[in-house]
Amino acid sequence: MGTSWHVSCVSDANIAPQLNAVISKALDEVDQAMSTYKPDSEISRFSKSSTGITVSAPSFYVISVALDIAKQTNGAFDPTVMPLVNMWGFGPETESPSAPTDAAIASAMKICGWQHLQLSNDSFFVGKDIAELEIDLSAIAKGFGADNVASALDASGVTDYMIEVGGEVRVRGNSGKQRPWRLAIDSPNAKNYARIIELTSGAIATSGDYRNMRIVDGELVSHTIDPTTGRPITHNLASVSIVAQNCTIADAMATACMVLGADAGLELIERTADVEAYFIERINESAFITSQSSGFPEELNLD
Repeated sequence: MGTSWHVSCVSDANIAPQLNAVISKALDEVDQAMSTYKPDSEISRFSKSSTGITVSAPSFYVISVALDIAKQTNGAFDPTVMPLVNMWGFGPETESPSAPTDAAIASAMKICGWQHLQLSNDSFFVGKDIAELEIDLSAIAKGFGADNVASALDASGVTDYMIEVGGEVRVRGNSGKQRPWRLAIDSPNAKNYARIIELTSGAIATSGDYRNMRIVDGELVSHTIDPTTGRPITHNLASVSIVAQNCTIADAMATACMVLGADAGLELIERTADVEAYFIERINESAFITSQSSGFPEELNLD
């Protein structure tokens, strides 16, 4: 997936030697199915097809969740923006130092749109009514990777774990210190933590404009593309952290809120069950303000 992973778990000594293989297998399954960098992955084969392909159950599930969130967010989250991601230099294709033209953006947007995907629940067929339509699961696959590892550890009898894949986290039970897992939300200036919370179940995923940027025409631009404009976001939301029951949903909702901005993002979260959010807005280079949904976990004071 082009990123790192880390798992901490409390387990019987007899189980421990098996866990590296269990975890690696769970992540490899996701990478092989959903990577945009592997030409033989299911997602790559879908993008090359003209009408669609039959995919595995995990891929079908992730695409289904992606479409549900696309509908729920009115397209703020859209798994078909790969042409735009590539155009702005954040995909597997060669980066350009210059921004795409208005005409190029308009042309790319004509071959994007979650409404052009069709799913067949009976056969796991993912179809499309635009031959050039592509799928990019980069904003949800890491979260599912964490969930897939959680399922594998559950099946192995492990009941206490913390899984982190590319910054997206899934937990269960307690840490080795016999207390809930303590999770820190980074401050965008990378000098300290914005907040520390405790969880014994569920997931937290963070999306931020500072995590993946590049210089275009001499200016820093964010990797988060607004599907409605075809351009990187420009508002002052620096990051959003989502707490949800699973990491698949948390990962996608974090991206959706980054596109929407803090005000619209908070409205979305407050009307969505079992999802909470913590927003960090940038005032200037070193100053930030925070806000949160009504059910976001309380801050842990370690003083």
